[in-house]
Amino acid sequence: MQYAVKTLIAVASLAFLAGCASTGQNTEETTDSTITTQPDATGQPGQEAYSYPYGQAPSGYDAYDTSGGEQLAGAPGGRAGRGGGGGGGNVVSADRIVYFEYDSANIRAESRPVIAANARALTNNRRSVTQLEGHTDERGSREYNIALGERRANAVRQAMTAMGVSPQQIRVVSYGEERPAAAGQDEQSYALNRRVEIVY
Repeated sequence: MQYAVKTLIAVASLAFLAGCASTGQNTEETTDSTITTQPDATGQPGQEAYSYPYGQAPSGYDAYDTSGGEQLAGAPGGRAGRGGGGGGGNVVSADRIVYFEYDSANIRAESRPVIAANARALTNNRRSVTQLEGHTDERGSREYNIALGERRANAVRQAMTAMGVSPQQIRVVSYGEERPAAAGQDEQSYALNRRVEIVY
């Protein structure tokens, strides 16, 4: 009788774990309720992407392509393929990257044409969705950098919506320091890592 009860408990436990694994439910508790893990955001293995509840696209909109296969008609640039940067991710063309000063989320004057060109592409194709990926250099704590990446992405989002892009077309994700574009601990590398990538 005890053997049957133990077997039943073991089977129920395995069924519960299999159910959690198949639904993507996380059984771990998080201590910070303001940050949510985004399971469908693209990240490097072992890294998490953080998304904040800004402009989540409704299901009626086209998904963005982060694989580098297709490009939004009229969208500037594109992913050029696997790159040799420190992050090991895809290389995004310069006309889809907005750079920032140290510890700042203010958009620089030289970045406004990049934002305007991408905003035009989105307003010309109202069913397309973009993801704004905020990044920082490695200085500062992980939590601070996640928040700074979010502020940078939201600054680009705000500029795009001011140019006529629907908020439902924009999704914001912050990677903080987790996906550097350049390896190194010099100012040139730091400057390349302080960015927002506009991903279709």
